[in-house]
Amino acid sequence: MRKGELALGVLVDWREVNSNPRVVLMLDVETADGSSFRGIADEDLTITELARLAPGQTLPVLYRPTVRDHYVALTRSADPALVQRLSEEIASRKRT
Repeated sequence: MRKGELALGVLVDWREVNSNPRVVLMLDVETADGSSFRGIADEDLTITELARLAPGQTLPVLYRPTVRDHYVALTRSADPALVQRLSEEIASRKRT
């Protein structure tokens, strides 16, 4: 998933699946090209990250546009300027 495309996911729900804490996140994903889908991410989070999860929270994710399997991955290494630009682009589409 390291070579995926940047998108934004709005957290819908999550479930702990082991004691790592490993969680499965359900997100409503919006892409730069204007498509949207319900995505699933299987992630190992720290206790601090887990405690900060809240429905409605927007998180940068990577997805595979050619596969469309609805699997995404959280990205902690995304350039904040790119994330901000994508967020503004998505918000401007919703205003029109």
